[in-house]
Amino acid sequence: MNRNQKISLAWLSSAGIPADTLQHLLAEEPDPEQLLARFRREGERPFREEIPQSALRLLTNHAEKGMLETWGRMIDRFDINAVTCTEDPYPSRLRGMPEAPAILFYQGTLSALDQPTVSMVGSRNASTKGTEACRKIAEELSRNGIAVISGLAYGIDAAAHQGCLKGKSPTIAVLGCGLDQEYPADHAGLRRQIIERGGLVLSEYTPGEKPLGWHFPWRNRIISGLGDCLAVMEARIRSGSMTTVQHALNQGKDIFVYPGEPGSLRSEGNHQLLREGAIYFTCAADLMEDMNWLDKTAEVEQNTVLRAEDRPDASPAEKQVLLALDRGELSFDQLCEKLNMNAALLSATLSMMQISGLIRALPGKRYEKIQG
Repeated sequence: MNRNQKISLAWLSSAGIPADTLQHLLAEEPDPEQLLARFRREGERPFREEIPQSALRLLTNHAEKGMLETWGRMIDRFDINAVTCTEDPYPSRLRGMPEAPAILFYQGTLSALDQPTVSMVGSRNASTKGTEACRKIAEELSRNGIAVISGLAYGIDAAAHQGCLKGKSPTIAVLGCGLDQEYPADHAGLRRQIIERGGLVLSEYTPGEKPLGWHFPWRNRIISGLGDCLAVMEARIRSGSMTTVQHALNQGKDIFVYPGEPGSLRSEGNHQLLREGAIYFTCAADLMEDMNWLDKTAEVEQNTVLRAEDRPDASPAEKQVLLALDRGELSFDQLCEKLNMNAALLSATLSMMQISGLIRALPGKRYEKIQG
């Protein structure tokens, strides 16, 4: 997309036109530069039937040369790109989503989304334990070829991005303001790292748009929409995280919930979601197993499978499991009984062994040894 087309999209998105109307306009004329030229040539007439009067007034005011030049300077200075719903690079997960944005502005690379994705959300005022758990899980996901999406806010959002950056996969940040805005200012360095490491920062808001309070609950539909599933780390009952959960439910996404500290207000939303049937998880392996990603990760495919006796670093529990599976597959209950092992220890051991490429999970919670 050339510079003039990006400026034209900034003009088109600046008037608050409903997404479905924008989609219709762009379907009829995919080149935004032509839409602007037509508007400046013919005035409101071609748009009058589709666009509210308030939006038409804004389009008229914003079509002035000075305003267009201001957007051009922002686009140049902040290296802002744009994509519309009529173009192939538009994120496929958003197509068909209720209230999908017709226009997205972005920095970085859209190909960051070309892999499994998890959206991670939680409190800005997160607990130390919550942020540490989030950072660890995001890192584990990233090391296994899964990109993490969040909102670049304080607390859980920042921990999700930071953890993902420690792995090998890119991370994606969705903002509630224009991409020229350094918000929050303390995360300017984190934002640069996201882009430099092959990640993506995107927004539906026009360059120059301030971070207004109502933007954030609305942008959360994009955070959930871009993820293959949603992971809730810490959430109060009334919070932006819970609005993201509602968006995810409307989009048909699986909801994974990390168990919070009993009685903590920061985790009251987590406990309510778990009571209502959300998927319980405590580590990346839990989530990957339920999403059927565990055996598809690069680490599993690339690991050299070792026998128990050849693994000096294997734990005693791992060696017991490998020996038990030497004669064929066994169920979780059979392993519990055969090894006389605590169920929690066995579950954690099996998860780590799957990540290491030593065993694979079969339907019905059965397991088999991967032969080397």
